[in-house]
Amino acid sequence: MIELVERPDEATWEDRRHWLAGEEERLARAGAQQRLSEQATALMVDLQRCYCAGAWAATVILAGAIVDAQTLYAGFPADALAEERAWLRGLRNRLMHEDRQRPALTLEDQWLKGPEWQRDARRATRLALAALYQGI
Repeated sequence: MIELVERPDEATWEDRRHWLAGEEERLARAGAQQRLSEQATALMVDLQRCYCAGAWAATVILAGAIVDAQTLYAGFPADALAEERAWLRGLRNRLMHEDRQRPALTLEDQWLKGPEWQRDARRATRLALAALYQGI
């Protein structure tokens, strides 16, 4: 299946990278959380690579890991993101634990539902960034 893997063109990669940089800049204005998880911060590097490459499901899975690691590290803060975290945890779990009758992601989805998966990857990425920064 490696022949199905395509690298995005340079313009697409740069558009995605600029979107990420803009989101991070917007959230970072208020500063980073007082206590940052080393693992969550390190995983953010891989999330950024996956997002720029267009690996939408991997981006969602990594975002879920980042949010969980940072939330645990920060002592489960009470904030306005609880509903978003529940959405992300649910999607991440559906990707990680296949329901054979209704898989969360299919090979057909990889070809036909890219924009929908990109939308979910953006939402997950915003949430991961919000977990690391105070500017919610």
